[in-house]
Amino acid sequence: MEWLAEYAPPSYAALRPGASDSEIVALEEALGVSVPEELLALWRLSAGEDGVGGSGLMLGSWALMPFDAVIEVHRLQMQLQEEHGDVEDAFALWKPSWIPFCSRESDGTLYGLYLNGETGEVRRWTRFAEHEQAYDSLPAYLELMAVSLEAPLAGAGPEKPGMVRGALVWGPPSDEERGDQWVRHLGQAPPRHPAKTLGAIREALPGDEHAEFDEQRDALDLADPEAVAAFRDSWWERAVDAQEKLEDDVAVALRGNIMARPGRKLAPEYEATLPPEIRHLPPSLDDIRVALRHESVRERFSKDLMDAVLPHYPALLLRWWDIARLMADPRGDRAVRAVVNGRRTSDRAAP
Repeated sequence: MEWLAEYAPPSYAALRPGASDSEIVALEEALGVSVPEELLALWRLSAGEDGVGGSGLMLGSWALMPFDAVIEVHRLQMQLQEEHGDVEDAFALWKPSWIPFCSRESDGTLYGLYLNGETGEVRRWTRFAEHEQAYDSLPAYLELMAVSLEAPLAGAGPEKPGMVRGALVWGPPSDEERGDQWVRHLGQAPPRHPAKTLGAIREALPGDEHAEFDEQRDALDLADPEAVAAFRDSWWERAVDAQEKLEDDVAVALRGNIMARPGRKLAPEYEATLPPEIRHLPPSLDDIRVALRHESVRERFSKDLMDAVLPHYPALLLRWWDIARLMADPRGDRAVRAVVNGRRTSDRAAP
């Protein structure tokens, strides 16, 4: 909810208010079954969405269904089950404890996700009475969605968060029109700007600017504090611009490829597409280890280094440097640790 309000206001506006206690009681009476607490927690945040531009807000482009659609799908599916008579559990078309909560459109009844109230699994249904497991549980599904939003370069899964005219759209979209407008969301970790000291500024500058910097620094009148401050501020801005350009180049070069999962190897043919300045100037190992902050995450970084082959080192270091930067944000920190420590579902996502 907070992420949508901050980064995708049109999508946040499409969310309906959270369900009241009386609305939940009425829903359970209509379904004839108690709703598991994890699903109630989600509905108390939002009792459905209206969608934006035909795209659902939930991971996999699923739309969170309003209560009237939940009741209608449950009724139709139970009616279909009754028409086929009593069958063994293994061949049931629907059970009372199967509660739909997502569909392709907010009021859709043909495809969607439902929570199995007996096992806790999130499963997919189709209009052809097909059922298959999608996620281990509703918390696992929501955690994977949170990781994908809050630490998009560390999240796993084929769907990536992006924007179309300011609205959240999981993608890349398959249709050409929205595909041309779609911009992938790459995270909002604060940039790593150099300290405002002459030594830190010089270190952050591209190598071909060091001579000019040294020449102007040596010509400074150190007894004139205003001149020193003006020199420092001017070169600090140049260092920041160079750092941000490098980070932009990294984001473009790595977009949608090796950031998908910690430990993933970079194919040699993709490594050749990295700009030379990125390929040959990765952050140092010590910089990355210090920035990762948590021992369990450092251990995963060390394991990836041991498993990698030499040509993959530059891309591996850049990916872990980006993860380290994400951990500077408290939300990104939690999300990255969740991924690295394995507290997420396997790669399962809706088509």
